[in-house]
Amino acid sequence: MSRTGLLTAAGLAVFVLAYASLLLTGTTVIRQSADPGATGVSLWAALLPPLAAVLIAMAVAPRAAVPEPLADLPRPRLVRETWLLVAAAIAFPVAVALVGRDLLYPVAKIAILLIVPLVGFRLIRGDGPAARSVPKPVTWLAPLLAVVAWFLLAEVSPLSPPLTQQLPDPVTLAVGSLITLLTAGVLEEVFYRAWLQTRLEVLYGSWPAILGSALLFAAMHVSHLDPGALGVGIASIVAAQGVFGLMQGYLWARYRNIWVVILIHVIVNLVYIDMVI
Repeated sequence: MSRTGLLTAAGLAVFVLAYASLLLTGTTVIRQSADPGATGVSLWAALLPPLAAVLIAMAVAPRAAVPEPLADLPRPRLVRETWLLVAAAIAFPVAVALVGRDLLYPVAKIAILLIVPLVGFRLIRGDGPAARSVPKPVTWLAPLLAVVAWFLLAEVSPLSPPLTQQLPDPVTLAVGSLITLLTAGVLEEVFYRAWLQTRLEVLYGSWPAILGSALLFAAMHVSHLDPGALGVGIASIVAAQGVFGLMQGYLWARYRNIWVVILIHVIVNLVYIDMVI
């Protein structure tokens, strides 16, 4: 088996083991949010909407050839930039464990997932050309069916969890929603998909990159963990955020339209959508 095949099999095994361990322990409801009062979702609710989106995307090819960014960069530079991003992806949850999810949380996210990579890219490239990992979208209609299927299953169908979390006053809610939109919906997709996954694709192949970036995206959510149930907590993160990241990664690799994955991420985090629906 090739290196790409081995990495793909290893990544898929992590997801299979996560779901198997949850089923074996009788854990059929998991939490997708650390917000106070947020309800849990069933394993089916965590799995089926992303899976449906991926299967539909597999069947609907873009009519125009999508760009393959960064493929012309020197491999040594790509390796250094990739390990910089992996280090940042590991450092962020460690920082969250130290500072908590208070006002310093968005500051830590911007510093580690935005400023550190931008500074690192500039230092690593030296006199070389600037890298463009977010190409201009060439396809808009092709991913639409996958997005609609995911939205209907995740936000409208009986699989959608009810809105039970405690909401702050309107001003605080509006400000918090804007911060979340920028630091989660936009920044996380740029970091994990456009920057990290794209480089991993060039180095290791498409599926290892999708799976690897999805698992690192899941690791970002370790602040959700209950210290008394680490095993179930880790498996739950892989089953929820990991599978969501896998869907986002596949849509990015398939269509190279950053606005599509940002839109989905914004919908997930924007409580106003849940209030309307």
